[in-house]
Amino acid sequence: MRNVPGTVSIVTTGRAPNRHGLTLTAGCSLSAVPPSVLVCVNRSAGAHDTILSSESFCWNILGVEHVDLARTFSGQDGSKGDIRFGEGLWCDLKTGAPSLIGAICSFDCRVVNAHEAGSHTIFTGEVVAQTTNAGSEPLVYINGAFAAPKVL
Repeated sequence: MRNVPGTVSIVTTGRAPNRHGLTLTAGCSLSAVPPSVLVCVNRSAGAHDTILSSESFCWNILGVEHVDLARTFSGQDGSKGDIRFGEGLWCDLKTGAPSLIGAICSFDCRVVNAHEAGSHTIFTGEVVAQTTNAGSEPLVYINGAFAAPKVL
């Protein structure tokens, strides 16, 4: 699996002071009508139960300039919970889940379904609000490292 490149994102949920978020590469668009996405969250992650209880999440797609945030939200610095939001600029869209200002795009979602699969839960979310910031180069993860994609 380390050789499968993935778009790096941060999934966030909750409201201050009980916000949670995690870095992940297991997310994708699901449907255009209604606009829907899916994210796969490890059940041991701090954000998991908050997504279930709040019934919402925001899927924030990161640019190469967000590599430090990706490291923070992956827990590489040992931080957990609301303290991770000390970096970056955040706002609330419709559900109240934190949206990263300057993300390539952010999808604010209402949870429609949660399906357990192995160690993870697959959350499907209907997009109720979104932001877009064109022009950023996406951050990817491959072979255990963050990278910028090479465009031919």
